[in-house]
Amino acid sequence: MTLEKTASNYKSRVFLVLWTVNFLITFAVALIPTPRAYLAKEFVGNVETATMEAFGIMLSLGSAAATLGYFSGGFAADAVGKKRVVIASFILLATGCALFAVAPNLYFLYLASFIEFFASGFSSPAISALVADCSEQCSRGTTYGVFNLSWITAQVPAPLLAGFITQFVNLRAPFLMAVFVSVAGLFFSFLMKGKNVENKKEDKNDGLTVDASVSDHNAATKRVVLIFSITNLLNGLLNGFVGPLINGLLMFKLEAAPSEYGMVLSLASALVTGIVQIPGGKLTDKFGRKPLVLFSFLAVPLVLLIGFSQSLLGFGLIMGGISAVGNISSPAISAWLMDLIPEQKRARVAGITQTLNGVGLTAGPTAGSYVWNSTKPEAFTSCGIAALIFAMSLPFYLILAEPKKSSPQNMEAPLSAD
Repeated sequence: MTLEKTASNYKSRVFLVLWTVNFLITFAVALIPTPRAYLAKEFVGNVETATMEAFGIMLSLGSAAATLGYFSGGFAADAVGKKRVVIASFILLATGCALFAVAPNLYFLYLASFIEFFASGFSSPAISALVADCSEQCSRGTTYGVFNLSWITAQVPAPLLAGFITQFVNLRAPFLMAVFVSVAGLFFSFLMKGKNVENKKEDKNDGLTVDASVSDHNAATKRVVLIFSITNLLNGLLNGFVGPLINGLLMFKLEAAPSEYGMVLSLASALVTGIVQIPGGKLTDKFGRKPLVLFSFLAVPLVLLIGFSQSLLGFGLIMGGISAVGNISSPAISAWLMDLIPEQKRARVAGITQTLNGVGLTAGPTAGSYVWNSTKPEAFTSCGIAALIFAMSLPFYLILAEPKKSSPQNMEAPLSAD
């Protein structure tokens, strides 16, 4: 394979369809949080403690559903095919969004969240594996950087649009829009490549050269899966923990209106994250996976600092810094895992590691809500705990081996630790 052919991986029709599918599923999901938060607030009577408890329960139930989706979706992709899994996910997502639109009480919000999160999780392992199938090791970081823009660019306009529609049109309208986007995604999912690369009899191993015995190779693979499972667990716990904190800071400490809420999340989080993806991908292909991942831990002090923000502008600037520094390593992490996993095992491994991420996301929101209610108005205490959770992943990335730089003619990736 020439370098020109490698570069065309993320310009091919197969990749563009996959990019569009992920954009639409993410756009539909990203329309939900803002109206869901204010609908929950309306159902509990605008009481802060009850609203925060509802956030925690809703997010934890949703994360439990996503965890089930990750696990079942990874193995289902191997059993029935990745394309069928994605199609089923869009059908479920449209159902969940429709339930939000007609929800008469808080319990319907819980049910709709469960279905929505399950649908999103169910498709994720198949999509992650398909991205790796569209790339080679020497360009995988850039490929993931380009692909990550599919969900990031969806998250920029969707919360902003949902916030304005919620405030100036109707609280239920964003849910109906999410149904429409899900149906559009269902159409594009039928255009996806239907071939199941995981069912190949030959183990291409994605160019990995392993000199050890099969048993040593399997043991090394299990070690890689274990390390990424732990870091995914901690990452899920972190993201779940900070969800209620962000809601609390914006809605109660900074008293943001729905449009301001959506704007801050769109610009400071999604937009900034999108800006760093392609540079992050190119840097990880040039300098390696490990340096980019270690660099992202410079965001830990910023997580602590966000608890001291006194205005929407200050919150947005600090949040933007966290998004830039913390998420520039996203392509590196994805590429690092897929470099070390044989092609035919990628969907199930993605399902396993994302399941552990879902476990963290399930426990995190309830813990975050409890800590917020216990320590308010001292938000920096909650953010200090979040920063500690963030830093706990660092030792595991330090002991993980950096894949050897490869060319299409000589691709090697050690599975042992440094």
